Amino acid sequence: MTYADFTAKLIGIQPALECLKFLAWRVSKDDYRGTHKLQHYRWNKEYIKIVLKHLPKDKMLYHTNGDIYDNYIYKSDEIEFCEYLAKVNKELNSTNNGNITDMGMRKIIFVNLQRMGLIDRFNKKGELCNPEKKAQYRYVKITQSGLEILNAKNIFEEIKYFGLAFDRVFGGVVQDILDLITELEYLSEYEMMFFVSFLGKEYNGYILTKDRILDFINEFRSLKARSKVVVDVMKEYCEPKNFIGNKTAKRDFHNWKNETQTIFDSLNLMSLFEYDERNETITAKGKINGTNIKFKRSSLIKAEYFKEHEINKDLQFELHHIVPFYFARSIDELKAIDDWQNLIYIDANSHKIFSLDKKLKQAIRLNFKEDDAILDNLIGDEILLKYGINIKYKTTLQERLLNYNKSLLGL
Repeated sequence: MTYADFTAKLIGIQPALECLKFLAWRVSKDDYRGTHKLQHYRWNKEYIKIVLKHLPKDKMLYHTNGDIYDNYIYKSDEIEFCEYLAKVNKELNSTNNGNITDMGMRKIIFVNLQRMGLIDRFNKKGELCNPEKKAQYRYVKITQSGLEILNAKNIFEEIKYFGLAFDRVFGGVVQDILDLITELEYLSEYEMMFFVSFLGKEYNGYILTKDRILDFINEFRSLKARSKVVVDVMKEYCEPKNFIGNKTAKRDFHNWKNETQTIFDSLNLMSLFEYDERNETITAKGKINGTNIKFKRSSLIKAEYFKEHEINKDLQFELHHIVPFYFARSIDELKAIDDWQNLIYIDANSHKIFSLDKKLKQAIRLNFKEDDAILDNLIGDEILLKYGINIKYKTTLQERLLNYNKSLLGL
């Protein structure tokens, strides 16, 4: 099947739907799978904590390198890593989490944990390595973020630290995913795979906001049973053997779907999301520690924001939670975060910056400089949002927004 044949077949399912035109365009791009990259692996919070717990707390751990075959003989300077693996596997087995091989730990688990910011990895010279580039790793060390997960005092601290870790690797979309779920009630794997995983990236000259993704998903759902035809056509075309060249030139439906399942598995670790493997959907949990949680539909909160601020919807702007849900320290705070007074309407590019910048992701304190807004992370990093250009709001509500933000942060 040629790309032209694929496009005609896909769009022909319902030529009026923009979501199908988007999918045809997306598959033509080398980054069609999006930017949310974790090695596919089934684990849970307990598993992650066990792996982190047995790492040295104040020094780097030297480990093996390359492929480890059955006849491999460990060297004297690799004995400590052998002992580390033995401790991890003993606890994994005792908690029914299976076990992990030497290569599995280094080539899957450590890769994932480094991309989440929970460990750092170094070359033989002790130089920090970029997890997105190939390197000859020889050392590993737990980071402050990893220690924070181990030392979390309660479920809300745990939600916060896992939220920050997954936001880091998934491109800052965790709060956005919750917003979409509260509007749609659930997200299916194919909706995540086809649409949500491209949130914040550019299409036809504009950044894909939650509203545009929501439109795509609603169009996709309008196909009802015929949505399966879309999946079948995508699956038929995205078959590696249909392409010539390296992995970049090929399209691989199976690996793309595996990546989506990894996102769902990871969100399921956060105590607020629930992954239904049978129906291949993810929802927001109804209870935390036995207490009922009920989020408003995002459309209702948007309507409240527009009404209170007396502004109109702009397709180039995005509603942004000043304090994201994973910064809540209690059930009451979690509910309070779900409020129009905790939202600001900012341009899509600024929203993208918040999503991708590790420091600005924690910019949760609001201030104003005349009509411009400033968000900072309480330790000196800040972003200025110019009134009318980067942010739209009713200036007479400044004091109300400031007081609400202070109440959420306990300031």
